[in-house]
Amino acid sequence: MRANDLTRAGGQQQPPRLTPTSTMLLPLVHDALALLFQLDGLFLRLRNVLVLDRDDELIDVMGLEGVPIPGAPIEDVEDAYWRVRDALPEGTEEFVDGTVEEYPPTPDVLLLVGADGGSLVHLTSIEVAEADLALLAAFADAVDRAAGPRPGPGFEALTQALGELGRVPYYAWMPEGDEAAVARWVRQALSMVLHSPFEGPRGAADRETLSNVLRYAAGWESVEVDLDEEEAADRVALSMVRAALAI
Repeated sequence: MRANDLTRAGGQQQPPRLTPTSTMLLPLVHDALALLFQLDGLFLRLRNVLVLDRDDELIDVMGLEGVPIPGAPIEDVEDAYWRVRDALPEGTEEFVDGTVEEYPPTPDVLLLVGADGGSLVHLTSIEVAEADLALLAAFADAVDRAAGPRPGPGFEALTQALGELGRVPYYAWMPEGDEAAVARWVRQALSMVLHSPFEGPRGAADRETLSNVLRYAAGWESVEVDLDEEEAADRVALSMVRAALAI
């Protein structure tokens, strides 16, 4: 008998350890998703897979340890990032890449359509581990601190890495500028999972409205919404765009 099959005294079996999860209601906005997907290159740089030499040329130094980040080890943060990405609906990568203008038919994604027949936004609900969200938030906070005027001890390597990234971006879509510019980009890229589009005086009502839409249209590919639902969808989509693009 395996150790985890043994029962406790009194004949009760030990309950399995459960990872606390958070259910997120997400408007799947292309611009916000595209930024989130671009973060994988940043993690490569911070893990020292590629660094700059004296001539500002990228060189491969596989095997070196990653940049030390207080409270958010880069390996753990990267693992959390990929788990969150994997929780997104099937077809998200194709939607982000522009292979398709709309998600492929899937019961996990609902396309909201206005009364005039125009597409409003894709809507989904995903479950992610609270610990993964906490790691991503800690990482964003650490990057903000490293880019600040007084980072403090332990952030020197991260500050230097952000400066190198802004000097010679790894990819064309990465930010060019100082450490603060890179930190803003990181925060914007993580807005898809760290920013709630249901803030403000109408946030709670909008969440309830769109949750009800998902509930009654479960398994459908698209649904025509009424005026109140359309306005709620417009508000949350705009909120997500503003957070991602810092409008």
